[in-house]
Amino acid sequence: MMNITKQMWAVAWVVVTLGFGGGCAGYAGKVESMRFALQAGQKDAALGYINESLDLKESDQYPVDVDSETSLLLLERASVKQANNMFEESAYDFRIADNNMELLDVKNKTVGEISKWIFSGDSGVYRAPPHEKLLINALNMLNYLALGDLESARVEARRFDLMQQYLTDGTESDLDSLGILGFGDYLAGFTFEMSKRYEQALQHYSDALDVNEYPSLSSVLPQLAACTPYRNDRLNQRLGPLQPASIASSAATSAAGESDTGADDTAAPVAAAAPCTYPDRETGTVLVVSSVGLAPHKKAVRLPVGAAVVIAGAYLAPNQMAQANDFAVKGLLKWVNFAELVQSPSQYTTVSVQVDQSPISSEYGDNVSQVVKDSFDKIKGKLIAAAIVRMIARAVAGAATNQAISSGSGKDGLGLLAQVLVEGAMTAADTPDTRSWNALPASIFFSRVEVPAGNHTVAVQFSGPGGNKVIKKEVTVRPGGFAVLPIHQLR
Repeated sequence: MMNITKQMWAVAWVVVTLGFGGGCAGYAGKVESMRFALQAGQKDAALGYINESLDLKESDQYPVDVDSETSLLLLERASVKQANNMFEESAYDFRIADNNMELLDVKNKTVGEISKWIFSGDSGVYRAPPHEKLLINALNMLNYLALGDLESARVEARRFDLMQQYLTDGTESDLDSLGILGFGDYLAGFTFEMSKRYEQALQHYSDALDVNEYPSLSSVLPQLAACTPYRNDRLNQRLGPLQPASIASSAATSAAGESDTGADDTAAPVAAAAPCTYPDRETGTVLVVSSVGLAPHKKAVRLPVGAAVVIAGAYLAPNQMAQANDFAVKGLLKWVNFAELVQSPSQYTTVSVQVDQSPISSEYGDNVSQVVKDSFDKIKGKLIAAAIVRMIARAVAGAATNQAISSGSGKDGLGLLAQVLVEGAMTAADTPDTRSWNALPASIFFSRVEVPAGNHTVAVQFSGPGGNKVIKKEVTVRPGGFAVLPIHQLR
């Protein structure tokens, strides 16, 4: 009897040890107060909560040691600072986070490799999914445009472009599934347009139009096309045979000296080419970048093992599938711990903009919520497969404990109790990684207009279930210049 009691105490010790910390809310718990504050429209309070999570007293302080989770918290703070018009401080947070953020490379990793780091107990380094890596550069580009710093904005535009190239490996087949953002290419095009680098502007605008329709570019593209010989198939489809005036002149001279030898006659109504007058504008450009709501965030959930196997079946080896089904039949594997996306309700859903009391059109910059969902859905099956592999390991550990204790004590009941307790404790300790960028906006809108040089009043009205809210800004625009206004309501 004493021997059995000692063994039961040993089992209890194992359960307590393995289960310790299993109730921890993880990253989702750390940022919950921030998210609730943003949903209530309390952006200053949200900033305070993030500083608490960073163990900092002030928003202009920075952690001495920056690990992967600290980098993610800095992304949250950068987003909240941007919403508070603290563009310079936001840019610095983004830069620090970007330098310490690794990419989630599910595409090139096996299920076994992924299973080692998708749970908080073993994950260590936070790995950002593709859309988060791209949004770091896109949103920081927005910071620099708001500051009027075109040089720094061009650096972020190039980083955005390089990341896109890396993610697609030089192809375009995975653009949509990776959540490549038209929003970022639009801002990059705008950055180079205002820098008078028209070829690069056309390249990025062309890429943006592949993702979303941007009516505001319909009058911009012909003006830029008149100032550069750059073309691609997409621009040719949109612009037709329009050519820059400088090229039209040489093309006309060349054509006049050639005889009719069957040359391609589609090359040319060169006489109709527009002159390159865009750099000499007396007007300026106002670009309002509005955002509403919060994109989906991760929450720990328990999936029935049967449903999990169906979702992840394509990524499980036959022996893993057999093990999962066997343990499920025996009742040793009922649930799979996983992190699922949760969409927060938005208080505002539409945006309307006026400049000097005249309405201007607003267009979708990007549906970030859909980008986040598409990006997650792309890798969900493989992540669930990795979760199943880890849960099988838990069940195997429980079975091994059963055999060891039963053989040592001769009591099958004690061994079965140990198996259930150990497997249950290890399951509880296997907490899903709920880390994700919680302060991302749900939707982004562009409103663009050409205005006379001088001072102007911009009014942005947000409308939705939360009522109406109007924000007014004063801007000054010089001839040929610009003003970019990020106005965020992350609720």
